[in-house]
Amino acid sequence: MGLFDKFNKDEFLDKAKSSMGNVASTVKEKAAEAKAASDQKKAEKAALEKEMTDKANQSTADIINSILAYENNGSVFNDLSKEQILSFTKNFYDKIVLPASSVQLTRIQMPPFISPKLIERFGKTVPMFDTSETPILHIKADSKQELMLTEKALYFVLNCTGNEKYLSKGRIPIEQISEISFVIGEDKELSTVKCDEYELAGFITDKVIREDFIALNEYFNRMKNHNFEITNEQVDQMIRTKIGDKVCTEIQKYMIYDNEQFVYFAWGLNSLSAKDYIVCTTSQIIVMDRELFGATANVKQLYYEDITSASTEQNSNSNDLTVYLLESALTAATKTCDLNLSVAGSNMKISTLYKVEAERVVQVYHEYRKISKQANQPQVIVQQQAPSNNVDVVEQIQKLKGLQEAGILTEEEFNAKKAELLAKM
Repeated sequence: MGLFDKFNKDEFLDKAKSSMGNVASTVKEKAAEAKAASDQKKAEKAALEKEMTDKANQSTADIINSILAYENNGSVFNDLSKEQILSFTKNFYDKIVLPASSVQLTRIQMPPFISPKLIERFGKTVPMFDTSETPILHIKADSKQELMLTEKALYFVLNCTGNEKYLSKGRIPIEQISEISFVIGEDKELSTVKCDEYELAGFITDKVIREDFIALNEYFNRMKNHNFEITNEQVDQMIRTKIGDKVCTEIQKYMIYDNEQFVYFAWGLNSLSAKDYIVCTTSQIIVMDRELFGATANVKQLYYEDITSASTEQNSNSNDLTVYLLESALTAATKTCDLNLSVAGSNMKISTLYKVEAERVVQVYHEYRKISKQANQPQVIVQQQAPSNNVDVVEQIQKLKGLQEAGILTEEEFNAKKAELLAKM
């Protein structure tokens, strides 16, 4: 190896070492810059997290303090027991909320239709939720907002920050709320939920919200006034309002009795293939085939006295247990089931209803089937003979004889009274 070759090799190695040192230095600088940028992002994220969490917590405190600042004029439930509240709520849901409502779209849930799964999820969302309390009303809004009313408190989850990740969550004791009301806005504008005049939550107004809010206003007014009786006239009028004049006029063609009233109405599944809707009146169940554009065909009229049984069942045609269990799970998820009506030895199966709708039809059937049977029972008139007075007369004479023997009456007085009594026989 010559001197020149050795010089070139040493020079090359020096340059390589220098280059590698520069690269290492650059890598370290880039790594330091990246770490600094990452630390800055984490600090900014933590600062934003704290800012938004503080904002949500402050909003919670402001909501609670604002409602508590109103003068208390008695609680929403007006000293009713939990049993009274639950009994009326179930009756109100069946007769006012459920009929002619879109089960899939309504924002309202009341017992016994507030599922344990919903309660469990709400408990995870709202840490202060007391699972020993009984849910009375659940209202779901947009942007992950919701309200839960129990017999003891009103819980709220509200988007007060403009970011769905940071929600205001709080609890207000029910005895601190005098009134809950629902103000209905114009189409596409906000409708609001108020607690003692404080605007707690807002909903974009549409047909469903309008119907829900009308029902909820009536619910809380009845609670406040202890007005728990829901008449057929009120149910009939409410259903007519919900279904509209066009559908109502079509159905009335098949209502033959002068005093026949609507007691239940189910739209069923919201799809083109699910065309049947069910009408329950005080005299019959009407099954109507809802064609496009409101035309109807294949109308079936089933009078309560002609229906021998009504029941619900899972939507399954399989004898395989695994398939049946899978279909049952799907049915539970979609909340649909079959309604079976037996008439004159034949069975009619209706597979276009939500589970809660089908169950309500069965309840109505049993109620009005019983009324129909009682009305058709022959009147048995039993003529009662007037009781004889002979026994009374004999007993009175015996008493008078005892008075005579005791020396209280003379023989003449005894004989005179005896003669009067014998004359009445």
